[in-house]
Amino acid sequence: MKIPKITSTIMICFCLFNWLNTFAAENKSFQKDPFAALKGYKRVRLLKGKLGEMLGYIYLKENSKYKNGALTTLLVVKPNSNKLDTLYRVDAKGFFDSKGKCELKNDVKAYYGFKLYKESKNHTDSFAIGFVDRSGEMYSDDNDFFIDWNYKKKAFEYYPAP
Repeated sequence: MKIPKITSTIMICFCLFNWLNTFAAENKSFQKDPFAALKGYKRVRLLKGKLGEMLGYIYLKENSKYKNGALTTLLVVKPNSNKLDTLYRVDAKGFFDSKGKCELKNDVKAYYGFKLYKESKNHTDSFAIGFVDRSGEMYSDDNDFFIDWNYKKKAFEYYPAP
């Protein structure tokens, strides 16, 4: 049985078209912007190590109840090929490391958010936050925390501010 040239040309085009669509669908993940997942967050700071290497970016989500800069969520993220690695997170539930382990649990009922302190030019590998009261104001130095890069563990850790 002999296949007419037009039929074989159509079959080849059809197979080629299907192969190109399959290839494009499999490689869509490489075309995605990993930062698109952070819609609603604002990038505010780049964290750098002692040698100038990038540790990650700080992204913040504002608390819509207050107009004075109170925040609900803080993420430290670092791009890793076509995805983002979360290195640290602070939210209503607590302080979480890169593995999602809770380092410090928050009282969700008494949680109104926090504020990020201004960046220190001498310390680009750490940052500080302070919790706010129901009016959105900082309420005590006892509720201030530093989140610092631990060079031995290669991870962020929190500790209470002195």
